[in-house]
Amino acid sequence: MEDVKDTSQNVDNVLDSVSDEYLKKRKRNKKITLSIISAVVFALVVVIIVLACVRVNLKPYFLSRPSNIQVYINNTLSYAPTDEAYDDFYAVYEDSFYSTVLTAMFTGNLGDYKIVESGRQSFYSDATNRQGISSTLQSYLGSNYVHLFYAQQQTLYNADGSVYYSNRNTNQYFFTYQDVYFNLTDTNNESELTFYFGACYTTESGQTSDTPKIISITVRANSYAIYDYVVGE
Repeated sequence: MEDVKDTSQNVDNVLDSVSDEYLKKRKRNKKITLSIISAVVFALVVVIIVLACVRVNLKPYFLSRPSNIQVYINNTLSYAPTDEAYDDFYAVYEDSFYSTVLTAMFTGNLGDYKIVESGRQSFYSDATNRQGISSTLQSYLGSNYVHLFYAQQQTLYNADGSVYYSNRNTNQYFFTYQDVYFNLTDTNNESELTFYFGACYTTESGQTSDTPKIISITVRANSYAIYDYVVGE
């Protein structure tokens, strides 16, 4: 009888020992799991903070520094930077297209853009001399806008760096331009901004069409700083 009691006691001790060891193991595993979760959460927080701080330029990459810039307020030429003021104004212009990586990711505009051909919509009001803007372009721009002029013909490129060929002419033509317009906002917030190019059909041999058409690219930007810079002058 005494032996049975001792055996039972030993069994209980073994069970208690196994139970204690199991609980300790679970506790250790729980601590490890919580540590891993904490590390992952911390890493995600760091990544989010970094993405919210790092800024990227969302302007189409091929748009280089123009030869001349004109700003129109209420359809009136209100500002054209002199040589001395050009660098300061250009810095304001460039900064308008910067956004955080996080914002760009959520808006789906991280360096990507779509080129839209307008078909037969005229760009200039005087197509022969390539002056003025058409009524169609005027309706797109509104009363506040910026004119970028390039002394040399520029080429239109896709976001991936390849030359953009017309999808209306079985990829036989690419586009060149010298004049670009975009609309200004008088409110301080980031929104869609559209560049309008006076684009000519161009062949590989360099021949161009006589009448430039409207081609557009839309990105996200906050052009209020340009508006404020000019109005505050």
